[in-house]
Order: sequence, then structure tokens, then C-alpha cells
Amino acid sequence: MDLMNLLKSVEELLYELVSWLLFYPLTLWKCVRHPIRMMAYAEAELGSDAKVRYSAAISPPIFLFLTLLLAHLVDLRFGLPTRELTGAMADQRNLLLFRAVLFSLFPLMMAAQRIRRLGQPLTRETLRPAFYSQCYAAAPFALSFDLAMTSVRYANPTASTVTGILLGAGLVWYVAVEARSFVMQASVGLGEALARVVATLFVGAVLFVLIALAMASFVAPA
Repeated sequence: MDLMNLLKSVEELLYELVSWLLFYPLTLWKCVRHPIRMMAYAEAELGSDAKVRYSAAISPPIFLFLTLLLAHLVDLRFGLPTRELTGAMADQRNLLLFRAVLFSLFPLMMAAQRIRRLGQPLTRETLRPAFYSQCYAAAPFALSFDLAMTSVRYANPTASTVTGILLGAGLVWYVAVEARSFVMQASVGLGEALARVVATLFVGAVLFVLIALAMASFVAPA
């Protein structure tokens, strides 16, 4: 019986991993093409049965993590060598987890901003739907940012152009999506929505840099 349960678990795990090869690009395309629709889908699916939840896409937090994993693999393959990290960050798995936590700051802060604007109490129950929807919006932005940070290491005009395009396109897309989301869900004007999004992004970027610098100093060799 234990062997059968083990085989059943392996079967389910293998199917889940293989299905990501199909549903990851589909989810990414949907998030880029119809971000508002996917954000609404993320929240709606939380109310469905767990066995069929996100049957047409990848779960938002997993999708964000897989996006960062993809960017991390691209960085390992094409990025130029940098100073070798020490301590916990010397393990690529820990480094990937750290990057995932850093980029999760943006959907977390956007979700908290939305809950605050709607006048809802900030609890784990109210935060989860908003955070899940924000993961779909944050993933393409995180991918463009990470790829830009990989290309910027190449000191040539082509790399500089690629970096500028990736950063600019990703940032404009993310701000536009978030502003539209605020207008539709929080019933605010476009100007106020843009101001809130930019302010939240700024605070998130400051926290991102501070945490990254703190970790860099922590793992720096003596």
C-alpha cells in the first residue's frame, strides 16, 4: 500500500511538472495580453474547489516563482561572472528564494494599497485574493527587470539598448496595468491611480534596494 501511494504521488508530481511546460507560456501570454482579466481570474479561482482551482493556468504565486526561476537560469547561462557570494547566498537555491521574496514585495505592497483604499481590514483573509491577483501582474515586470539586469552587464551599445527597452517596456506596462486596476477596482481617477501606483512602486523599490544591500553586506567576505 505504501508503494502504491508513493507511485501515485510520483504520478501526480510528474504530471504537474510536465503540465507546466504547456501552461507556463500560456499563463505568461494571458498575463501580458489580458492582465486585468487574469487578475480577476486569480481572485475568482480562490473561491472554487481546491482540486480544480487554476485548472486553466498556473497558480499565481507559483507562476511568479517559476518566472523568477526562468530569469535566474537565464542569468546563470548568459550573465557575466560577478563576485562570488559566500555564506547562505552561495547556494543557488537560497539565492533564488531570496530573489523571490524581494520581488514579492511589489505584489504585497500593491495588494495592501488596494485593501487600504477599499477601506477593508488588513487580514490574512483579505490580503490573499489581492496578493494572488497581483502576482499575475508582477511576474512579467519581474521577468523584464531580471533580464535587463542580465543584459546590463555587457558593456556595449547593443546591450545598453536591450536593457533600456526591457526596463522601459516592463515598467510602463506594469504602471499602466496597476493604474487601470486601481481605476476599475478602487473607483479612483486616473491621476490619483497613477500617483498611488508610482508612490507604491517607489517605496517598494527603496525596500528592495535596502534589503538587497543589507544581504550583500551580510554575505560579503571579511
